Amino acid sequence: MLVAVWSAALCVTGTLGLVGYELTRGGRIVPHATSIERLPPRQNHNRWARWSITEHLSAHHVLIAHVETDHLQEALGIAQQIVEPLPRGYAEVMIYFHRPGRPDTLAPRRVQWTTQTGYVETVYSD
Repeated sequence: MLVAVWSAALCVTGTLGLVGYELTRGGRIVPHATSIERLPPRQNHNRWARWSITEHLSAHHVLIAHVETDHLQEALGIAQQIVEPLPRGYAEVMIYFHRPGRPDTLAPRRVQWTTQTGYVETVYSD
């Protein structure tokens, strides 16, 4: 019985350590499917995530989204994670990148995707 309890405690501790490491390490973004259409139109920033979609709106085959992240330099990679799983009905996707809490008046970065030009990143400030 004691061996089972110790084994379970060791597994939980190891899992928590791995999760903590993955959340805090920097480096390359690992692609994962993010279905923006399943998210509510407005939500709070998830401070445990590398980035969060906090707002989105679509009309007339255009999607506009706002993302909060401390990793503004990864905007292009984040945009790809958002755009790639989308159904092929959008002509344009505009993603505005903000620091958590949106302390800036304007978004420091924007990534625009269209079927003609692909991804175009605009840096307003760092």
